[in-house]
Amino acid sequence: MTWHPTTNRIQTQHLKPEERAALEAWPHGVEYFAFGSWNNVDSPGWFRDTVYRGKPAPVVTSVWFNIFIYAVSPPYKSREEANSDRASEFRTAVLRNDTCNGVTTAHLEGLK
Repeated sequence: MTWHPTTNRIQTQHLKPEERAALEAWPHGVEYFAFGSWNNVDSPGWFRDTVYRGKPAPVVTSVWFNIFIYAVSPPYKSREEANSDRASEFRTAVLRNDTCNGVTTAHLEGLK
């Protein structure tokens, strides 16, 4: 089985140097196992007997809307789908809503 930071089950003291380096450089942070569950840690102590793993990459879901002068389209699952709407030539903007970890951000692109 190939080792991966997000599936690590090896105590810090038994990690190979390249495995520990991969955990320390993991872009999404790490969590540690204690008391039967995984726990968030902002600044890991890299204790010898502790099992750390890389946090999975956050899942981002996006929806697109065509914005018209007097209306907003239903949501689309992709920009291509929004572009293929037969009324898209009359839109004034495209709105994309991204949701990650329960937080939604809006991105508005004005069109010429």
